[in-house]
Amino acid sequence: MSDTARGGIPAKAAKYLKDDGIHFVPVWRIIGFSGANMAVNLYMGLTMIMSYYLNGYVGMAVILASSFSTIMRLWDGVTDPIVGFLVDRFHETDKFGKTRLCLTAGGILLFVNSFLMFNVTDRLPEGALRPVFFVIFTLIYYIGYTFLNISNHVGNVCLTNDPRQRPILSIVGTVIVRIMRAVMQMVVASLAVKYGTLGSAELFHEYWLIVALIASAGVIIAYISIAPKDIPYFSETNATKKPKIRFRDYLDVLTHNRPLQMMIVTRATDMLANTCKTSAILLVLYGIVAGNYKLSGGWTFYTTIVGLVMMALGVGAIGAKFGLKKAMQIGSWGVIVMDAVAILIWLFMDPKTLNLPGYTNGYGAPFSGFTLFTVLLFVVTVVGGGFQMITSSIIPPMIADVNDYEASRSGKYIPGMVGTLFSFMDKMISSFGPLLVGVGFAVIGFADKFPDLDTPYSFKLLAIGLLFYYGLELIGAAFNILAMKFYDLTPSKMKEVEEKIYKMREENA
Repeated sequence: MSDTARGGIPAKAAKYLKDDGIHFVPVWRIIGFSGANMAVNLYMGLTMIMSYYLNGYVGMAVILASSFSTIMRLWDGVTDPIVGFLVDRFHETDKFGKTRLCLTAGGILLFVNSFLMFNVTDRLPEGALRPVFFVIFTLIYYIGYTFLNISNHVGNVCLTNDPRQRPILSIVGTVIVRIMRAVMQMVVASLAVKYGTLGSAELFHEYWLIVALIASAGVIIAYISIAPKDIPYFSETNATKKPKIRFRDYLDVLTHNRPLQMMIVTRATDMLANTCKTSAILLVLYGIVAGNYKLSGGWTFYTTIVGLVMMALGVGAIGAKFGLKKAMQIGSWGVIVMDAVAILIWLFMDPKTLNLPGYTNGYGAPFSGFTLFTVLLFVVTVVGGGFQMITSSIIPPMIADVNDYEASRSGKYIPGMVGTLFSFMDKMISSFGPLLVGVGFAVIGFADKFPDLDTPYSFKLLAIGLLFYYGLELIGAAFNILAMKFYDLTPSKMKEVEEKIYKMREENA
């Protein structure tokens, strides 16, 4: 077969092309590539419970352990622009593209360094060696995290730009990630009960192995799925003359790409709220206020499964018919209303009556029927969770649209730089989430040790739990609504963008 098809288009690319610059991919490859996003979230999950390891084995007090997470996320943000620039400068070929580079580097670095962090540190002699060892390999860990995270931004651009398929990126990715997150919360809760505390070294050893195996499988499947689309044709506008990419392009993108600016506001506020939902906050609400931490795993699983149906309807129906912007607006309003109602339920009803089949409630009584607290909280959690999933899952296709807009604006396809600029600003703001939680606990008397399963209930703990689980998320949704007023990538605008990129490729083939 010839290396080129009609109009100088490579034969490998022609089979995926429609008219006017639209390119697609078989749905199974979209499903497979979501393994990369699943792996990113699994490795993020390790850091969400890291504060207990830091507190128990690395020798850090509560504030310092929480500050460590903040510092590492800031470091993660600093590495983003550097790695993104290097990725976009990488000379890709049909045999090895940018996405596969990121998947390979990220997968290996995360696997190796997470093993050293959570399986070796606690076996070292106590003293200065432990924190030094842990910090060194955590720094490298976050470089791997940056590579793997970039693979999603780069891969989503070359995977498909079909407006009917980009919402599928969100649906599939969010379904897999949310189910896995619910399953892993059940795993964490079970391991905490098994070992009697979240601060057990054996808990981290066992949890790491589960995470590493599943994440590695996701990376491999994503690599196979993206391979035929991870070629230069789908990530450039000029086949004959490569645009020169400079580090100062970051400033041009940040100052002139208004849709990206609005996405940064949206994502940063959402992620700040999300990073505040630490394992300690979950333990407070379910282990102390509701009185049965093990129940949190089943609760998360049940509410996630039902909430995913809402998310799929929201992204699939609203996103495909009215555009991604409208889906974000509707989802954000839903989050505001449902979070407000959830706070009132926790405040004015009895959380210890929360129960599900197969569990006991906070009073130790076995399930004997659904209580009013359980029913009401389940409804608002499912509906609110569905709306929240719409707002978070809509981000990847919106960033893919932003990348296409940047290519049409500047003539440069720089998904690594656009994606990492987005991530950099996001992480610089959201990195303060764990620190805020640590400060909150310190203010109410937990400066040296996190609340644990044997900590007695107090209204102060309830207030902290509600603030960081619902309150900040509600505020973030309000920022989403404000940002969307200035986001102009509507379906008609995106059609113009794709046609312009197609003409660039045709003229420079």
